[in-house]
Amino acid sequence: MRLKIELGVQGSRVIHLNHSYHLASLIYRAIERSNPDLSLELHKPSRFKFFTFSMLKVPGKNFVIEEDKMILKSPNVHFFFSTMLRDIGIALVEGLLEKPEVKIGNASFVVSEIKVMEEKEIGNKERFVTLSPINVTTVEDNGRKRIVDLYPKDLKFYENLRNNLVKKYVAFYGSEPEDSRLDIKIVKSRNKKIQIKNTSHRCVEMVFDAEGSRELLEVGYMAGWGERNSMGFGMVKVV
Repeated sequence: MRLKIELGVQGSRVIHLNHSYHLASLIYRAIERSNPDLSLELHKPSRFKFFTFSMLKVPGKNFVIEEDKMILKSPNVHFFFSTMLRDIGIALVEGLLEKPEVKIGNASFVVSEIKVMEEKEIGNKERFVTLSPINVTTVEDNGRKRIVDLYPKDLKFYENLRNNLVKKYVAFYGSEPEDSRLDIKIVKSRNKKIQIKNTSHRCVEMVFDAEGSRELLEVGYMAGWGERNSMGFGMVKVV
């Protein structure tokens, strides 16, 4: 299920550039209003949530940046949401319709429209562009284990990206994919850092060609590529 959620600006037009956590909070609160039991399930640690969402989109990029803030000049903004679990999408829609007045940080908005978008039929070779940056990690153990964020210059980036999709597939369907091949060729990319609460995560915006398992490409398209999808990483569209 793929949604486009339109928001009308109410009052303050100032949003933090690192607003992914605030969007995640908006989404979780809406789901909780509509389906508290589902919300409890989604808050369980160490499980895939099977949803992702984009950064906030401003029509015509009609905003200015001042230090770490984005000053909106447009009266409307929107974001995209995608999930493999229809119940999550339905709960989000119902929760937003029940209480359309929402906040992103200290800025106030009203939900003006929710559009169910047509999902693309994914083949075994697609070109994707990120709507929110992709985060991939590895664990280093030099006497003390630590999680390290990877960029595409690291070979482990591609291996872990594939492994993550396989794990999501197995967790969702309960079996291994028939085909687990995946070849990634980056067309262009830009490294970024996104802050979630007090932690910065290295990630990458990119246009990339993916070829191999249609099953894995579909999981990436619907639930997000890489990690921390439910915090606003890894949403893509087909180009």
